[in-house]
Amino acid sequence: MSNASGAPIVAAIDLGYGLTKFTRRNADTGAVEYDLFPSVAFGVDRRRYELEERRSENVKVVSYNGESFVVGPDVMSRAASSSDFGRHLDDKYYESAPYHALMRGALAYMEEDHIDVLVLGLPVSHFRDPGKPAALKKAYTGKISLDGERSVVIGKVIVRPQPMGGFYSLDRQIDGINATIARCPQSGLKPLADWNQLVDTMTVVTVDPGEYTLDWLLVNHGKPNTDVSGAAGDAGRHRVMTSVKEHLEAKLGRAIAPTNLNRLNNSLRTGAVFKLDGRAIDMKDPEILAAARRAVRDPVGIMMNGVKGAWDIIDMVVMVGGHPSHYAEEIAERMPDMPIYVPKHSVFSNVEGLQLIGEGIAQAEARVGAEAV
Repeated sequence: MSNASGAPIVAAIDLGYGLTKFTRRNADTGAVEYDLFPSVAFGVDRRRYELEERRSENVKVVSYNGESFVVGPDVMSRAASSSDFGRHLDDKYYESAPYHALMRGALAYMEEDHIDVLVLGLPVSHFRDPGKPAALKKAYTGKISLDGERSVVIGKVIVRPQPMGGFYSLDRQIDGINATIARCPQSGLKPLADWNQLVDTMTVVTVDPGEYTLDWLLVNHGKPNTDVSGAAGDAGRHRVMTSVKEHLEAKLGRAIAPTNLNRLNNSLRTGAVFKLDGRAIDMKDPEILAAARRAVRDPVGIMMNGVKGAWDIIDMVVMVGGHPSHYAEEIAERMPDMPIYVPKHSVFSNVEGLQLIGEGIAQAEARVGAEAV
C-alpha cells in the first residue's frame, strides 16, 4: 500500500522515558510532520473515563493486554494532581504495559490504517540484546489493535539504536555542522559539502541524554561501533531534576511534594519559571544551574570512559534529545577543543533520523521490486 503519491507509507516512533516522539503525514499535503506527547500513561476505567472525564482534552484512550490507558499531550493535567507519573523509570520500562500503551497512542495519533515501514528506536543497551529488538519487531508487525475498535496493519518493523536516528538526522543539518566547524578552527576540520562527505570522512559520537538513561553511539565513517557505544542508567534528566529538587528543598527549608515534580521537570526542560507557594523561581539562577551541572558530572564521566581510547579519532560530538545543554557544557569543559554540535530542534533528532532510515529502506525495496517486474 502507498500514499497518494505512490510512495510507501513510512512512520517512526522514538519512545523515551520522558517524551514520546513520532512522525505523521499532514492530512492535506502528505508531508512528514513531527509531534510529541509526555511518556505518561494512566490506567483508566474506559467506560467511566469516556462518560465522565474525557471532555475536550487532547488525549487518546488506548488498550493493551485487556487494560485501558489514557495518553496524549493533555494527559499532564491529570498528572498535575497526582503523584503517579504513569511511567516506570527502570530498565524494565520497555517491557511494561505503559510503554505499549504509549506506542499505541503514537500509532493512534498517526491516523493511518496501514503503515508499510515502521522504524522504532531502542536505547543502545537494549538494542545490544538481540532478543529485545526481535521481540519489538514481533510485537508490532501485522495487525495492531489500538483501542478495541481501531487498528493499524504494519507491514515491516525496523529497530535501530535511538542515537542512530540522531546521526542520520545530520543529513539535514550540514549548515549547522559547518557553523560549528567554523567556530572551532583548532579542530582542523574543513566545511562539509554534503551528507555523503560527512559519512565518508568523519567519526562522530552521538550523545543522547534521555529522561532516565544517557546513551552514546560512535559512528565511524557511517558505521556504528558498538564496542565503544553504550548507555548508563539513572544518568538522564531525572537525575538533574532530583539534584535541583534537593537543592531547592535545602534552600527553602521544606519538602517539594511529588505532585510538583512534573512541573519542576517541565520548567527545567523549557526554562520556564517554577512557582512554589506563590514564589517564582528562576531556573536560570546560578545556584540551580550549578546543581544541574553537579548531577551530570558522573554520567558524563561514565560516557567518556565508555568511549575508551576512541576520543583521539572522534571529529565531533553531536548532542540530541530534549534538553542536552547541561551535558554539552560538561563535555565542553572537559574537552574544550572538541566541536560539539547541538541541533536547534534536538528533541526531534532521533525520530527524524529514524524516519529517514525507514524512507531509505522503503525506497530501496521499491526499486528492487520494480526491477524484478
